[in-house]
Amino acid sequence: MLVALFISLLVLLCIRVPIAFAIGLSSLFSIFFFSDIPLSLLIPRIFNTLNSSTFLAIPLFMLAGVIMESGGISARLIRFSSSLIGHIRGGLGHVTVLTSMAFAGISGSASADTSAVGSVLIPSMVKKGYPKGYAAALTACAGSLGPIIPPSIIMIIYGSLTGLSIGKLFLAGAIPGILIGLGLMIINYLSAKKLGLEKSERASLKEVWKSFLTAFWALMAPVIIIGGIVTGTFTATESGVIAVLYCFLISTFVYKEMKVRDLGEIFTKALNTTVMVMFIAATASAFGWILANEQFPIKVVNMLSALTESKHIVILIIIAFLLFIGCFLETIAAAIIFVPVLSVLAVDFGFDPIQFATVVAICLIIGGITPPIGVLLFITNGIAKANINESIKYLWPFFGMILFVILLVAYVPFLSTLLPSLVK
Repeated sequence: MLVALFISLLVLLCIRVPIAFAIGLSSLFSIFFFSDIPLSLLIPRIFNTLNSSTFLAIPLFMLAGVIMESGGISARLIRFSSSLIGHIRGGLGHVTVLTSMAFAGISGSASADTSAVGSVLIPSMVKKGYPKGYAAALTACAGSLGPIIPPSIIMIIYGSLTGLSIGKLFLAGAIPGILIGLGLMIINYLSAKKLGLEKSERASLKEVWKSFLTAFWALMAPVIIIGGIVTGTFTATESGVIAVLYCFLISTFVYKEMKVRDLGEIFTKALNTTVMVMFIAATASAFGWILANEQFPIKVVNMLSALTESKHIVILIIIAFLLFIGCFLETIAAAIIFVPVLSVLAVDFGFDPIQFATVVAICLIIGGITPPIGVLLFITNGIAKANINESIKYLWPFFGMILFVILLVAYVPFLSTLLPSLVK
């Protein structure tokens, strides 16, 4: 049955069936023709996965991201970032990364981060002489910080599937996310020198202070959201409500760039994204249930145990596997399917669960920038009007830096466990 499941999924993906339908159809095909499991058991399984207060945080953070984009919050974050580091060689590239890091502290969504930041900065980079493919590749990689730096939708899913503290999972991604951001800036600086990009004029202290004041309320959003979770003031799901309410109030009454009449369009845009994500989650939960029913996790553990007893080699194998899976499966689908399997490995091989979760999450997230299913790369290519061949040649140095940070997190535990250990 497992062979039929994976082969049918691969065939459907090869003929370009949308990922949610490919996962759902392969699950139905394998159950109907290669199993005596009643199809009636699938619906309760899907319902139980989605019928979770934790999953409710996903559409809330999606909505917060759309409000940020529409209400002037993202524009002010970009202006403040530009006043700080826009004068360094490759300045607009640095601004893209720094703004994405700030945006990530509110929305937790890679696609929302990439769309909001990319729509403003990619055209600006192209006008300044950045190659279209380069601007698309850098913005896609910077957008991947959204689900790494807390809050994180992928960590919400991981916690809901494994029972780990979502607050601690959020904090675990903070240091790795910052390291990735700094690494992307280093690569951007070196690339800017190679491309011969000119420096911009340094902003005066008065301009920096003015841009800080205009961005102050936007910068307070991640402080309130993450601070509330860390202190136990509210849960991860409640933090989604706080994010939406805060962004709405700031956009409407402080920045005054969002009107009540805009809410219909905002809700529609957020709803479209949410439905897509939850449909993927639904079909992926069915696929994952089949894997569990066929004892796939136990078979994987036995296979790896026979192959090696070294946890250091096992983590390398897992990283390579997840990076490969990310080329073909959408991030949320891959998480729902494989996190229950991989969490068994974490226990059997003695990994710290928080550290292991961080490594798995980052590997899955990077799938958003790798073809052929690199959603973030498709978003940025669309904005830049570039094709995949133009952006892929600039992608690999950034990808290499992210991979380096993944290996650091895998072999230096305190990078992911330090902040969670400080919270009771």
